[in-house]
Formats: sequence, C-alpha cells, structure tokens
Amino acid sequence: MVSKLDICNIALAHLGQEPISSLGQEDEKARRCTLFYEPVKREVLRTHNWAFAGSQVSLALLAGDGGKEWPYMYAYPQDCLFLRKVFSPGPNGRAGAFKEAFNADLHARVIFSAIAQASAEYTRDVCDESQFDPAFCKAFSLALAADLAVALTADTALARMVLEKYTLALEEARRSNMSERFDIRSGRSAFVEAR
Repeated sequence: MVSKLDICNIALAHLGQEPISSLGQEDEKARRCTLFYEPVKREVLRTHNWAFAGSQVSLALLAGDGGKEWPYMYAYPQDCLFLRKVFSPGPNGRAGAFKEAFNADLHARVIFSAIAQASAEYTRDVCDESQFDPAFCKAFSLALAADLAVALTADTALARMVLEKYTLALEEARRSNMSERFDIRSGRSAFVEAR
C-alpha cells in the first residue's frame, strides 16, 4: 500500500532528490512536500471522474420554497471536490440542471436544483492513499514533482520536463480509468471490457 510519504518520495525521486524519512522532519523538502501535497492532490482528483474517487449521496434539503427555476436548495456534500451530476432517485432517475453557489446566510456552498429529493454524483476528496489507483499515483507524483521542481531545484527546464511527463501519465491514467466504472448502487468499482 502506498502512503503519503511514499508519494512524496516518488515525487522527489522524479527530481533526482534524496528521499525524506518523515513529513515532519526539519527539512526544506519535507516542508515543501507538506505545503504542496493536498492542493496538488485535489487538483489532480478534479481532472477526471476517477472510479476510485466516485461517490453518490442523497442531498440534504435546506429549503424548498425557492424561485421557479431553482425551487430546492441543498447542502453541498462535505467531501465533494467536483459535482458531476444531480439526479432524481429511483431506477429511472433522470439527471437535471443544477447551480452551485455560496450562501452568505449559511456561510456555505449550496446546490440549487429543480429536482425534489435529489441525489448527487461527485468526485470526493480521497484522504486514504491506499484507495488510490496505481496509475493515478504515478500521475499525482509527477504533478507534485512538477510543482516542487522550481522550489527545490530552481531548474525550470526540469520543471517543464516533469510537467510533460505528468501530462502523458495523466492521459494514460485516464484511459486506464475509462475501462473501470463506478457502480453507484453498490459503491464499488467494476471493470468493463473494452469494445
């Protein structure tokens, strides 16, 4: 199983840097890895509808007396990084239009929809690295390396090279992920044969 430290050390290896033994050590590499890790992870998670990061939830209704276009206001799922779809429940559920907004009274993001008792499909913020797909790990480590490159090496040519490798790895990871789908009802990933 891969860990946060493993991913950081893979990123450092892409840059020709020595590994770190802990993210808490008093070291510039450890401080930079800690600084960049979460924002880069969330950015890469948002780039694609990753099967391992897919989630579905019934939305919590906050208000149901809104305007004609958006009569229902729902709470934004706490672990949601990218809202993919809002749909009606049931086997014949249909997706519908939605609008994300910040509600100043609630000091929170909300979802507006014309669907009563709506559910949402989204990409969640995965905090357990053992759930990461191996192809995602490779792409993520390269994205992290690209962001660390200038800060740790001051080598812009190296940063460009790592960014190019990230782009290629991300495309490969997306292709790999396309053969896998997320089964909303069971909450598990399932492979589908390529045709």
